[in-house]
Amino acid sequence: MKESVSTIKAKQVIDQDKVEEIQQSLEIIEQKLDMDILSKQAIIERQEKEIQKLHDLVEEKNRLVETTNAKLAECTRTGEGNRQLINKLLGDLDRLAQDVEWYKRTYEKRSLLGTIRQKLFRK
Repeated sequence: MKESVSTIKAKQVIDQDKVEEIQQSLEIIEQKLDMDILSKQAIIERQEKEIQKLHDLVEEKNRLVETTNAKLAECTRTGEGNRQLINKLLGDLDRLAQDVEWYKRTYEKRSLLGTIRQKLFRK
């Protein structure tokens, strides 16, 4: 019976050694997993910062596009107004050129007697 007790104690010691080895292996695995989790958490934080930075850039570009569109609309309205003003001025110039031609025909090409007669009969 002494042999069986010593055999049982030997098995318990061997089992205890195996349990300790397993616990050490589990601790090593746990440490590696913790380190892996920490490194992945750091990567996630960096990516979140990068995403926020990209969102800020997109917002900045959207504001720039809106500002540019507003300026473009203003320039379009101004251009249309300028085009209308130019057309009006060209019409005015045409009418003034016609007036100048009328005065030339009236006072340069007609005789003095014809001009006096025209002025007298109008009154």
